[in-house]
Amino acid sequence: MLKFFRKIRQKLLSESKFTKYLLYAIGEIVLVVIGILIALSINNSNDLKNQRQKELTLLTEMRQNLKIDLEDLDFNIKGSFERIQANEIILKALQERVPMNDSLKPYYGNIIGNFQLSNNTAAWENLKSVGVDLVSDDSLRNAISNLYEVKYTYLENTTKGVDDGHQWNTLYPQFLDLINMDQVWVSAEPVSHEALMDNRKFQETLKMNLFIRNFMLDQYETIHQDVNSLLDQIERHLLTLKEQ
Repeated sequence: MLKFFRKIRQKLLSESKFTKYLLYAIGEIVLVVIGILIALSINNSNDLKNQRQKELTLLTEMRQNLKIDLEDLDFNIKGSFERIQANEIILKALQERVPMNDSLKPYYGNIIGNFQLSNNTAAWENLKSVGVDLVSDDSLRNAISNLYEVKYTYLENTTKGVDDGHQWNTLYPQFLDLINMDQVWVSAEPVSHEALMDNRKFQETLKMNLFIRNFMLDQYETIHQDVNSLLDQIERHLLTLKEQ
């Protein structure tokens, strides 16, 4: 009987040691898992911080690019107004058969020429290279893509496909034949102002030029508003990033 109780005692001791070992092993595993989770959390936090810093840098660069674009747009808008005014005055003078005088020379000198937006795309190209998803605000990301991929592209295609074509294929050849340029965009005088009063082709060309000039002016003014709106969005988002 004593031998039997000794066997039971040894078994219980053995089971107790196993239970303690099992609990210790489970504890070690839990600690390892917790350590891994903490390390992953720190790593993810650092990655997110690096992403936001990169986003901040790129958007700051884009803000500067867009401000330069605004200066270019201001120049194009001002120049478009001047071309429109010159074309209107010369066309009216011809239609109303106003005699040639020195006051018309500056306007003759300004009937030709168009403009093209030299938009700065450095920040946009950098953003595309790392992925536009870097911009954490959905609305801002869509606005950026829409400006660079849609609106700027449409303006460029319209300038090259429509405006340039009329300027250099239609208006400029007639200008060379019919007008003597004293100084580009300063002064010019027609070979015969009186002959232009009856030159229907030249007057129709001026009318088409006015249509295109007004259309392009509207495009520049619209994009000017779009750029200002996007700048406001970027400014607000930059403040948010700096507060994080």
